[in-house]
Amino acid sequence: MIDKLIVIKEYKLFINRYYKFIINLDNTYKSIKDIIIKNIYSILSDIYYCNLLEVNKRKNYQRKIIVNIKMLDFYFNQLYLYKVITRDHYNNISSNLVIILKLIYGWMK
Repeated sequence: MIDKLIVIKEYKLFINRYYKFIINLDNTYKSIKDIIIKNIYSILSDIYYCNLLEVNKRKNYQRKIIVNIKMLDFYFNQLYLYKVITRDHYNNISSNLVIILKLIYGWMK
C-alpha cells in the first residue's frame, strides 16, 4: 500500500529505525519497553484512522496523536535518565519525534 500522507511515511521511518533497538532493551526495563511498543503501534493506527475522518472530526484524534508522541518522548527520556541509552541516542530519537510533531501540527491547519 502506498502512503501519500507524509506523516505516515515519516512515522514508519521512525519505527523502522528504532524498533530493533526497542526490542533489544534489557528485560530490567520490560515495563517501559512494553509501553513504548504498544504506543508506537497505537500511534500508527490513530494516524491511519485520523486520515480517514472528515476534516472537522480530525482535531481530537490529532490531539491524541500529539499527546501519545509526547509520551513516547517522555519514555525515551526516562531510559536516558536511567542511563540505558546515551544522550546522543536520545537526542536522535527526540529530534525525529519533533519532526513528526511538526508534520502533525501542519496537518492540523
